[in-house]
Amino acid sequence: MEPIAPLAITGAVWYQGESNTERACQYRSLLPTLISSWRKLFEQGDFPFYVVSLPAFKHRSDTPIDDSWAELREAQALTVKNVPHTCLAVTIDTGDPDNIHPIDKQVVGDRVAYCALGEHYGLTIPYAGPTLRKVEPEPGAMKLDFDHADGGLAVRGDKLGEFSIAGADRKWYWADAHIRGDSVIVSSASVPAPVAVRYAWQANPAATLYNGAGLPAVPFRTDEWSGITESPSAR
Repeated sequence: MEPIAPLAITGAVWYQGESNTERACQYRSLLPTLISSWRKLFEQGDFPFYVVSLPAFKHRSDTPIDDSWAELREAQALTVKNVPHTCLAVTIDTGDPDNIHPIDKQVVGDRVAYCALGEHYGLTIPYAGPTLRKVEPEPGAMKLDFDHADGGLAVRGDKLGEFSIAGADRKWYWADAHIRGDSVIVSSASVPAPVAVRYAWQANPAATLYNGAGLPAVPFRTDEWSGITESPSAR
């Protein structure tokens, strides 16, 4: 970056992470450090830094799984949550199961542009998809509340899917899910006392939850159980 650093810039777009998926836990500190170092180098304050969340890749699992790609997306989302003047462009509904460099980049560019217009230039437009704000237990179910539900929550496809649910035994089952206002209610007959929920938690999930502006929800989990990239060898 040194030859470029004297130049004035408005912001940066970061579309990377595929090669770091097996060390996703490390990425939680690596990406914020990168942003901080670039901002220090350019000496232009906390300029906008927009992160493209990884698109879909590999072939879809029929059962709920732990997944390093999901953990990398989580690291990207945590960075945006904790670092000022950042924004997440979610592209979970794009990609190619057999090509780590998918050809279609227009959707990616559009969503990064929404980040810039809404977060930096101050236009009153939807620029993010539904983002988990709070989770609350209900009898036999979990209630999920969302920010950025612009135009209301919406289902893409035949039904609201790709939610999984677990009890204290940490065994995951596909869940039944339905929208209630700006919330999603998740349950399963196999989990009478649920404690955790995940959404789109695999490399190539079916993206089904959107807002009324047509932007996909940020993949998430409500548990803090150790992930597969949190071992010392993966850090």
